[in-house]
Amino acid sequence: MAGSSKPPEDIVAFFNSILERKFTEAERMLTTIEQGLVFSKIQGSGRRKRAMSAKKKAENLEHISGYIKALEGILTAARSGDRRTFLNRLPSETKSLERIRQDFSTFIRDKIHPPFDQGFFTAWSDFIIYQQNLLAEIKSTN
Repeated sequence: MAGSSKPPEDIVAFFNSILERKFTEAERMLTTIEQGLVFSKIQGSGRRKRAMSAKKKAENLEHISGYIKALEGILTAARSGDRRTFLNRLPSETKSLERIRQDFSTFIRDKIHPPFDQGFFTAWSDFIIYQQNLLAEIKSTN
C-alpha cells in the first residue's frame, strides 16, 4: 500500500482477482484488506512507543476509507465492464501508465488534499504500479 513499489500480498491477490474477473474472490479479499488496514492503522506499528493522537487516528481512518472506496470502485468498474469507466480506459503501455502514476503520486504528496482523497489516489497508484509490474514480467518472459 501507500504507493509503494510492492503492495502487500492481500492487495496483490485483490488485483489478481480483478484482472482474472474472479469477483467473488475479489470481494473476499476486499473484506480482508479492510480489516487488516483498519487494525494496523489504529493500532500502529509495534515500533511506536507513544499513543497515537485522536486527530492522527481520525486522519488514518479517513485515509483508509479513501483507499477502501477506491478498491470498491475498481471492483465495481471491473464487474460492470463499462468502457466509459477510468479502469476500463487505462492504457496498456508502460509509458502512459507511468505518467498516470506520477500524476497520482504528485496528488498524494500534496498535503493540501484531505486524507480521504490521498488514500483514494494511493489505491489507484498501487493498482497502476501492479499493472506496470505485470507488463514488465510479460516483457521479460518474451
